[in-house]
Amino acid sequence: MAWSGDTGQYVDFADRYDLSFPQIDDTNADVFTRFGVAYQPAIAIVLPNGDVQTIAGAVDAETLDGILSQATA
Repeated sequence: MAWSGDTGQYVDFADRYDLSFPQIDDTNADVFTRFGVAYQPAIAIVLPNGDVQTIAGAVDAETLDGILSQATA
């Protein structure tokens, strides 16, 4: 997960929601820009052929499973 902004607020957010996956400081929006993410929440999936599928908004587990199944088919 990439983020930008106040480090203290981010750390509090990650702790509050027990985020256990990697996070990076994207203060300059380099990651967001590279993957076409205009705002959060969003998800960017790098497909096996190198294409990137970006989805703006929250994604539920069923939708994510479907996207990942298609991406790996």
